[in-house]
Amino acid sequence: MRALAFSLSLFGLLTFSTVARAHPRPRPSGPPELLFTFDDGPAVGKTPKILDALQAHHIHAVFFVNGRHLLGNKKVADESRALLREEIARGNAVGNHTIHHYFLCGHAYSKLAPEEIEGNAALIQQATGMRPDLFRTPYGSHCRSIKALLASLGIHPIGWDIDPQDWRLRNPAKIEAYVESHLRHLQGRNILLMHDIQGATVVALPRILDWIDQENAARIKSGRVPIKIIDYSYLLPRHELVPPLLDARGRVLIRAAARAADGPIWLWPQVAWLMGQV
Repeated sequence: MRALAFSLSLFGLLTFSTVARAHPRPRPSGPPELLFTFDDGPAVGKTPKILDALQAHHIHAVFFVNGRHLLGNKKVADESRALLREEIARGNAVGNHTIHHYFLCGHAYSKLAPEEIEGNAALIQQATGMRPDLFRTPYGSHCRSIKALLASLGIHPIGWDIDPQDWRLRNPAKIEAYVESHLRHLQGRNILLMHDIQGATVVALPRILDWIDQENAARIKSGRVPIKIIDYSYLLPRHELVPPLLDARGRVLIRAAARAADGPIWLWPQVAWLMGQV
């Protein structure tokens, strides 16, 4: 099983760029705007430094987290859960990026998608007291089954426009150069993807933020439009009021559908509860 997991994870890495480009976002236009997003954390030794750099520049970002960091009762899991609360306390958003970062369009892991998504939402809610509003698929994967599942859950996945692939480069200077080269010609509203689990990103981020300040000062001096750093508020969905009991029963039904392949025996208690018989 470990060999299978490794092979599928490797396949996801190899197809990362292809899958992400399969459904490209429309080319942005208008005044330059930038939203920072960070995937795959939290990382106890790195995420706090990312938070400090963002706060020093008054920037609010989205952290799309993997629930595997939150599992268990070890000290690192407790610290990871505390990091989510710290992210929110500093004005950032915590988003859902599944528990294990599986390639959910693969034949094997597609069956785990409901639990990977809903289970991670539950872990985040347990840690923060709030259910995440934002979601990003691992590897930016898109396929018919994931699209249908997300629609049933009322989730709109968040993509990105600028990807320095810091997970691959692992070189602060190269990451910085890639991001700055794109920001020089930025048009419209763009989402930047980075990873707070990468040490090179921890080093590159303050340099990028300082460069943006210098670039904006030069733009203002020459009468050009500066790069506006925006927050995530435009991504948040409008919440319709749903009675708590109806919401709870709906989520039980989703879990039941996800496990239907296991056979009908376990399903009867769930159905009975949905019908109000338990």
